[in-house]
Amino acid sequence: MKSFKLVIVLALALAQQLAFSQEKLANITDKYTPYVSELNQGIGILLQLDGKNQVASIGSYDFNEHTVFNIGSATKKMTAILLLQEVEKQRINLSDSIGQYLKPIKNVDGSLTIESLLRHRSGLGELVGRNYEADFFAQSDSIYDNNPLDRIPEGNPDKVGVYEYCNTNYILLGKILEKLADKSYFDLLQERIFDPCDMAASYPYLSKKHQQIAPPVHRGEDVSAYLDYRFFANYAYAAGSVASTLNDMALFYEHLFEKKSLLSDKSLQQLVDFDDADYGLGIMKLQNGFIGHGGNNIGYAFREYYHPEERKLILVFANSQSIPFNKMLRNELFDFTNGKLSDIHFNKNITTDFKDALGIYQFDTHGMKMKMEVLEKNKHLYLSVQGEQVILISKEKDKLYNGGFGVELEFDPEKNDELIFRQNGLETTIKRIIP
Repeated sequence: MKSFKLVIVLALALAQQLAFSQEKLANITDKYTPYVSELNQGIGILLQLDGKNQVASIGSYDFNEHTVFNIGSATKKMTAILLLQEVEKQRINLSDSIGQYLKPIKNVDGSLTIESLLRHRSGLGELVGRNYEADFFAQSDSIYDNNPLDRIPEGNPDKVGVYEYCNTNYILLGKILEKLADKSYFDLLQERIFDPCDMAASYPYLSKKHQQIAPPVHRGEDVSAYLDYRFFANYAYAAGSVASTLNDMALFYEHLFEKKSLLSDKSLQQLVDFDDADYGLGIMKLQNGFIGHGGNNIGYAFREYYHPEERKLILVFANSQSIPFNKMLRNELFDFTNGKLSDIHFNKNITTDFKDALGIYQFDTHGMKMKMEVLEKNKHLYLSVQGEQVILISKEKDKLYNGGFGVELEFDPEKNDELIFRQNGLETTIKRIIP
């Protein structure tokens, strides 16, 4: 009888603990919803602690662990894994020159090594990163149908050996993989990564035909009509093509680091051999002992944080080019994984309490001169800079924040014609020129 009672007590305690954990997650996420909804955006979150997943949705869309989105540059670690698999098959070495596998390409030094591309130390010119917004909306058949390797711009030979992030590196690696395996990069993703990891809802590239796809939003507007699979397949390619779900990306990390389904221990160590730029092979060393590789594209942003020792996982995606309140939300999620209850609350009377801060201000420091406006719209406050508007919140008296870009504005009611502007260590006073 005592044993039976003990089982009941333990079961109740476990249920209460789980309910408390879910309540804490809601305490983090719920307060963001009015602001993310105002932006016509949504955020999906998956946390994995002690082998159990918790999922939350923020904003205008009911996202879940099965919602499909483009993971952007998080694709790069999959490309790196495919290369390391080729090393294991003894078909290539990381020290090999790319010229051994690719015919001469304009503006590409054939003596560059495979590893220099994997680590972004090639000095190559950026093929897709500079104009990808214009190219996405142009919907030009010529962009997708021409050989992209013919359009690689001139690079900087002085940067060979120096870390400088460049998508061109991974586009070339995708072409090398196809040469080695004699099949498409997309077939390799399916056969060597998605299938072994049971990632049944993942795709080599995003297409508007996928079920449960998150509608991409850009500048507050749904841009689903502009989706073209070729942008992801032909343009982003091995640098950013993959479409997946929160559930599948959790499976990916489980199989990569815990089940060891994709790489040998030796190869896995090479993958996370971080250099002085905290970059391994398609994966980054992040804060608080976490690793991962985020991605951004038109209509999609993705961040992943995996802690190999503690087996903690944080996955966050948004159906926008950047994640609203990214820094603030990330820090709250980190705290949550350490059992810390959020004590951040947003001021619901922000438009009333900061009505005297509205107006146009002059920013003039460090050689930068521009106008900034604090304005009210739809019962929310925004900061407008050079035509771009970012939503503001208040979590401390007399202070306004934009949690995505780290902007802080401090208002002194006794000096209501100026604000203290802070961002990334910069602090300056901006003066109001038009109320």
